[in-house]
Amino acid sequence: MSTRGMSSPHRQELLNFQMNDSNFMKMIHMGRHLSAKWKNALSASRAAGRAFDSLDSGVPEAERHHWMDMECAALNMRVDDPSAMDIFQLMTNKGAFPGLYITHAIYS
Repeated sequence: MSTRGMSSPHRQELLNFQMNDSNFMKMIHMGRHLSAKWKNALSASRAAGRAFDSLDSGVPEAERHHWMDMECAALNMRVDDPSAMDIFQLMTNKGAFPGLYITHAIYS
């Protein structure tokens, strides 16, 4: 419906009605949507739990205890020394992308 030919109060009333109706429809369908999202989250959580258990089973017990001790120490010291939280930073060695060398070798 076009609002161009309407007076300002009529236009405002129509737009308010349409927005209220839109919000109402979102609200009544929200339960179904959230229920589906909850089911997906539960299945993803179970899969993540299985993956974690698989990884965790490969770590030696002594190493796990050492990591837990490091975690407790960092959490206890974080207020006085924020750099204690650096143990939670992921440290990786970044290698060169091999495709760059192949591409360079092909075109040179």
